[in-house]
Amino acid sequence: MVDDQGLFGQAAVAENYRRYLQPYLFDPWAKRLVNFAQPLAGQTVLDVAAGTGAVTRAAASAVGSAGRVIASDISRPMLSSLESAVAADSHAHDAPVEILECSATDIELPDASVDVVFCHQGLPFMPDRVAVAREFYRVLRPGGTVAVAVWALGERLDPFDGYAKFVRTRLPDSRFARAMSDGSLSMTTDAVADALLGGGFVDVVSSLERLTVQWPTADEEARGMAGTPFGPEIASLDSAAQAAFLSELTTMLADENGDAVPHVMTSVFGRGMVPA
Repeated sequence: MVDDQGLFGQAAVAENYRRYLQPYLFDPWAKRLVNFAQPLAGQTVLDVAAGTGAVTRAAASAVGSAGRVIASDISRPMLSSLESAVAADSHAHDAPVEILECSATDIELPDASVDVVFCHQGLPFMPDRVAVAREFYRVLRPGGTVAVAVWALGERLDPFDGYAKFVRTRLPDSRFARAMSDGSLSMTTDAVADALLGGGFVDVVSSLERLTVQWPTADEEARGMAGTPFGPEIASLDSAAQAAFLSELTTMLADENGDAVPHVMTSVFGRGMVPA
């Protein structure tokens, strides 16, 4: 398993994540996950490992101005990027967003204080997934819902598989490329269900969900790599090497006409309930 501490700790990674990954990849998945949980108007929602706020923003729209949304993450740069985005593009009908910098195993909220907990692509970065699920259970009210999404083990994961393959040929010592290749950032439906059951949840379901995503250009898809933990590795190169790296990656990702190609991505969605 991969510890999330520090992997998204640089401001440049957070900004590139928000600019090049969130609109084309994480926003569409976030809307799907929020619909999966179906939070109600006026409810209190906690988004764990919120990153730059894809699920946070979708949940704020779903629960409306009478609701409350709390975005938690261990990475201050990610939360700062989220705060900037909310300040620049807030809507009167959305719930206000509160920021909470803390670990997923030590959420700084009282017991039984939220109605819905989301965790979108965060569990694989957390070493003790059952402990995380128990913490989700602790902060949920009786009858509350948890909804998580992770990449599905054994399924093609583009553009990240493409990023990792490219990096392994040019930066063979890349720590994150090794993590991508050994499957530690993906889970099976059974593994997701087991984590939620271990946390105490009942009525647990897990299923495969598929979504087709596509960037406007291959160049923007390539730049998305800088919004991953590969970002600091790329930044360690000199400017000429970075430009060559990006150009070669763009060519690899594009079709024969130089255009971006669609990717069918597969996630595991898991949901559980706290007994009423």
